Order: sequence, then structure tokens, then C-alpha cells
Amino acid sequence: MRFTLCAACFALASLLAASAPQPVYAQSQIDIAYEAPADAALRPIYDQLRQQGVLQELQLFMEPLRLPRKLTVKTAQCGPDPAPYAPGGPVVVCYEALDQVAKLVAQHSRDPTYQQTLIYGAFIETVLHQMALAIFDTLGVPVWGREYDAADRLAALIMTQFGEDVMRTTIESTTQIFQWSDKTWTGRDFASVASPDAQRFYNYLCVAYAASPYDYGYLVRGGTLPSERADRCDGEYQQIKKAFNLRIMPYVDPDLLVKARARRWSVSPPGGNG
Repeated sequence: MRFTLCAACFALASLLAASAPQPVYAQSQIDIAYEAPADAALRPIYDQLRQQGVLQELQLFMEPLRLPRKLTVKTAQCGPDPAPYAPGGPVVVCYEALDQVAKLVAQHSRDPTYQQTLIYGAFIETVLHQMALAIFDTLGVPVWGREYDAADRLAALIMTQFGEDVMRTTIESTTQIFQWSDKTWTGRDFASVASPDAQRFYNYLCVAYAASPYDYGYLVRGGTLPSERADRCDGEYQQIKKAFNLRIMPYVDPDLLVKARARRWSVSPPGGNG
């Protein structure tokens, strides 16, 4: 199954109804790297990501974004305790995270196509979440509350701007992974800077419902998204859009944006060894 990734990795294009005046900054490029894993079990993921050129496409998707400094985006083996994004540091997508998703998906589905779709959705969510943290850092975007929650909201906002098929695939894949998560939160876990997966599940659904009540109204009718939360979703969604338009939109080059939207991007979902 193949999906257009112009929306998937840089759907900021769809959010821009008009272009704000552009700040004068040197052009910022995205540097990329695929770090070979030491663990042979992770090698198939590394090989497939390189083969598909997913980071090369990310470079092109990010061309319209003009930042004050360069960003490095890489895939890497992170070890048992992956370091969180650090100010000024690279954006890292861990092979272990994709491997864990592949194994989780395999526990719940025997359909190879569906498995790959879910893994693909998890990859997109991870990239967008990590890129959001880097954008907050680079642009000095003020965040009230948990930074990881804010990154989730920006990632979800971008997902809702896809074409209908891609939006459905990315949102539903992401939330399905959160719903299947087998991590039990207890005690000190609640001191984490990240919210429990069950809460992230509802946050993504809320943004999706607010962006397209017609397509996602069944979530409320069926009770998946409680009505008391659904009533607040539009306000949450508008708050995210307002923050985006104020703090990020001015850093998008309108000419490069037109070129990016005119391209056709596609890549197969990255797989795992699970």
C-alpha cells in the first residue's frame, strides 16, 4: 500500500490559508543520516528505511520551512534508555521503537498489509512528534503544560490536513497503536514528561473529530470519544491552529511551498522484523 507523503511529513502546506511576511533568515537545510545499528536484529529496519529513502523525502518536504539553524534528522539504534530530544540536538527516530511497534502489531493482526499500514502510521507519528519538539526549540515557541503533549497536538494537527485517505490511515493507525499499548502506568510513571498512551489516544481522537466531525462523528456516537470531551474538541483544535499560525506560519517560504505541493510523493510503509 502506498500513500502520498507530501501531506504526511510536511502537511503544513494545507494549514496555510495565506502567507505572513517572511523573517529574514539564512536558508536552513535538513541534514539526514541513517546510522547502522549494532544489533543485527534491527538491521532489516535500517535497510528498508535506506532503501525507501524516507529521510531524503523528508528533506524535500521540509524545504519550505526556514529556520535560524540547521536540523539533523537521523534514524539510529538508541539502546534501552533512549535520550529525549535535547535543545540544539538532532531529531532521532529509534529503530527499537519501530521494532516494538512491529511486534505489538503482530500480536493483534495476522494481515501483513494491515500490519505494514499500522507500522507506517507509527513511523509518521514519531517523525512528526520529534520534528515538533525541534521546531519548538529552534523557533523558541512558548509551551504551557507538557511539551510532549504540545508536540502530539502539532503532529495531530498536521495529520488532519492530509487527503482523506492519508488522514484516516495516519490518525487511525496512531490511535490503534496507543490503544493496543501494553504498558501499565503506575507510581513514578506518572512523573514522566509524556502522557500515558491511553490519554494520548483520546488527544489524537479529539483533534481528528474537531477537524472532521462528519468523518469521525461515529467515535462519539459509538462512545469511543466521550461526549463531554467531544464538546471541548473544537476549542482545543482552534487553539492549536491559532498557535501554529502565529508562531510557525511566518517561517514558511510561500514559493517553495507551492513547489512542494506540486510534487508527487510516495513511499511504502517501513517494516520491521516482528
